[in-house]
Amino acid sequence: MNLSQLLALVQLRFQLSLNQIRKGGTVNSILFTIVSIAMTFFVISSLVSAILFGIVWMKREEASSILTVWNFIVAAFLVMWTFHLMNRLQQSDVISIDKLLHLPITFHGAFLLNFMSSFANMPLLTLAPIMIGLAIAMPFARGWPALVAIPLTLTFIFMVSAVTHLLRGWLAEKMQNKRTRGFLMAFIPLFCVGLFVAISKLIDKHDIYSVLSEIPMGWLPSGIIAAESGNWISGMLGSLSMTAIGCASLYFAFNSSMRKFTGSDLAFAPTKSKSVSARNWLDSKMFSSMPYVSDPVAAVALGTMQGMRRSPEVYAALVPAVAMAIFGSPFLIGMEGYVIADWLVNLLLPSLIVVALIGFPAFMFSTFSYDRDGFRAFILSPIKRKDILLGKNLAVAIPTLVMGWFTMIFLQCFIPVGPLWFLGSLINLPASFLLLCIGGNVISIFCAVGLKRGSMQPVKARVIPVVALYVGILGGPLLAILPTMTAFIIAQVVERRAGFAMGWLYVLLSVISLGLSILVYRKSLDGLGKCLWNRESEILDVVANIPE
Repeated sequence: MNLSQLLALVQLRFQLSLNQIRKGGTVNSILFTIVSIAMTFFVISSLVSAILFGIVWMKREEASSILTVWNFIVAAFLVMWTFHLMNRLQQSDVISIDKLLHLPITFHGAFLLNFMSSFANMPLLTLAPIMIGLAIAMPFARGWPALVAIPLTLTFIFMVSAVTHLLRGWLAEKMQNKRTRGFLMAFIPLFCVGLFVAISKLIDKHDIYSVLSEIPMGWLPSGIIAAESGNWISGMLGSLSMTAIGCASLYFAFNSSMRKFTGSDLAFAPTKSKSVSARNWLDSKMFSSMPYVSDPVAAVALGTMQGMRRSPEVYAALVPAVAMAIFGSPFLIGMEGYVIADWLVNLLLPSLIVVALIGFPAFMFSTFSYDRDGFRAFILSPIKRKDILLGKNLAVAIPTLVMGWFTMIFLQCFIPVGPLWFLGSLINLPASFLLLCIGGNVISIFCAVGLKRGSMQPVKARVIPVVALYVGILGGPLLAILPTMTAFIIAQVVERRAGFAMGWLYVLLSVISLGLSILVYRKSLDGLGKCLWNRESEILDVVANIPE
């Protein structure tokens, strides 16, 4: 593939993106234009500011301060890149190669275009200009040996991108198996969180500034510091090493893609067993009936729970809650010399409500996105639309309440509070969850977003629904807990002024909050059920036909 073909494909990719944006409407096009201009201005201003800052600041600083800055930037880049990778675990190619091979293009060219397209992501657009700007400023501020910072920075970005391209291709291949996909979706985020906690505990024993100013984090900071003493050869060797790793990663990724599309792996693929295993206990017991609700509501709830159990997104959704539990247990339980204030002890249980509510955010605020073509069954079924919403909310309520109550009981065993304060927090969890359901139903109906399987990546969505989705995910639990925190603060203030225990007041206010939440939720189902009836065709157009 020559340069003209590559430019033509890049132009084609850009035109396809523009066409997709225009289909979203005028408002979507205007908002995307504003965001694009703002991002372009941010990238240019970050690059220029980093150059000017580096020339002025690094000229008069010691080598330890420069090492601290580079260590911090590298660590921030890797953390952001890790979250970016976890958010797109199943995505191997930006543009599917099989959609390019009908064009006059070689397989090498299609692979190269996909790799180049992977550079357009948030971590690179945010931190890469700063890193490149500081690298350009290094020779002006520290002398010509620091010129090695430029190839070091570029090869570091190339190496990380190439290794990520290889890893994502391998993960996408492994996730073709549903059982392996579920395991990886659960293991990878938890492994990253556990690794981050372990590193935090190691750094906790030392001064974090001394760690950043003394220990280079990889070839990039190490080569820059070595250049301070005139040893620019060490930096060049590090640059060559990162280039070799990046090239090797691209080589293996290319061979893997080639085997996939030529069918070389089919000869080694294991044959599926024709025997059908007996239904397990979950299928035969847990997902067979649901008491105290009507049959239509039970059918929707059980079907949604079955889909959640088989969906890898559920495992990823549990990561924030598990991460907070992992972070909370070492720092609040068993840390030597750490004493928890009395007012904070009672506040821990209400705070755990937020942890429970963020466990299944996507299922709350995009409740129809995982139905995909199955959403047609809801449209064609003779069932009240409010029962559909109730069944959807009930399917998420069961794991949310179980996880939240279990966490509260676990914390109560280690950091006990008064029984009335504990009881009030248990009551407030379902009250807050009902309020969160109202917001989730509103966004799911009026701002429906289709999400790609295995990630939180929107597909064919407008800007406003996507913004509403993420605002709901991030801010919904905080708004839903406001009645709980109001009741807690009132009881705490009255207790301090009265001078005796007022846990019973917290329980009373919690019961009132639960009753009002049930009343408001039931009233909302009638109105939102009618809205769902009116917007079924629009929602179907968004959630159906989403690529796997």
